[in-house]
Amino acid sequence: MTMFITGGTSSIGRILVKELAAQGIPMRALVRKSSNRSVLEFPEVTFVEGDVTDADSIWKGMEGCRSVTHLAAIVGHNVPEAEWWRVNRDGSRNVLQAAYDLHVDSMVQVSSLSVLGFTEPGETADETRPIDTGKHVNLYQKTKYAADEIARDFAARGLPVKIVYPAFGYGCSQATSHPSMQDQTLLRMAVGEPVAVMGSGRNRLCLSYYNDTAAGILLAHRNGKPGEGYILGNENLTFKEIWNAVAEVLGKEPPRKQIPLPVLKLISSASRVLTGKSVFPPDFFEMIAFNWCFSNRKAREQLGWQPQSFVEGLRKTWQEYQEQGWSVAGD
Repeated sequence: MTMFITGGTSSIGRILVKELAAQGIPMRALVRKSSNRSVLEFPEVTFVEGDVTDADSIWKGMEGCRSVTHLAAIVGHNVPEAEWWRVNRDGSRNVLQAAYDLHVDSMVQVSSLSVLGFTEPGETADETRPIDTGKHVNLYQKTKYAADEIARDFAARGLPVKIVYPAFGYGCSQATSHPSMQDQTLLRMAVGEPVAVMGSGRNRLCLSYYNDTAAGILLAHRNGKPGEGYILGNENLTFKEIWNAVAEVLGKEPPRKQIPLPVLKLISSASRVLTGKSVFPPDFFEMIAFNWCFSNRKAREQLGWQPQSFVEGLRKTWQEYQEQGWSVAGD
């Protein structure tokens, strides 16, 4: 059964394509001419040039496929607001419409945990908590939420679409659209760059290993219920706990230096004035200023999802990077 994939060159998408190829499942991947297709050229993959804003290329790639995984989205690029809506909302509508018209057997729309909104101190939220759009502080959250609302409308019309909410991800992936968790922690410490606990270090993040997220997407295809959403996140850890795990895996001491949030915001403002852009990733301040504490009970019980612990995923991530030639500074 051929799967049509958008966003196959993203961090999660690359892991998903690799896993499907290992299972011998044929795929058609929608890619732009400029997309980095390195390490994705498996015999099982057929590339279709186009993008989600082009309905004709979507139809061309999807026709004959029985399942669809929609990952494509603008995540961290500095583009005009209209482009965010054109790609993330309108592009999703194009994919959903084609899947509906072609009567696919299953579709999974990959959203983001950030769409659910940050949690209050001491709160652990799940899929039943109403989404408060007042907690959406950036265009990524706003446009992805709009796309999910469209998916729910299509589900009500009979499209077997499920929505998954991946947590803050990490793993060995060659995507370069924006810095990821391991870029900012594991790899910085490994090569001896300066590291510090950003902000208070006490807020909690829900984390997920890319390989586990890819497995959750496939389980959602198999076991998910149309119109339902599933949180694909595992442990809720503070940044101090994250750094302790990174240090354990690398055999180093965790960082003792801490940079308060007001200082970080000052650095970001100065960088924008001097260079026109921030030195931090787009979702950086949302990560370090708020709690993102969520339960994966529904995904475990309904999908059969079994994610690995953060330390286990981190060890596997570091092993893969070492196989690519990375080493700890000083070795």
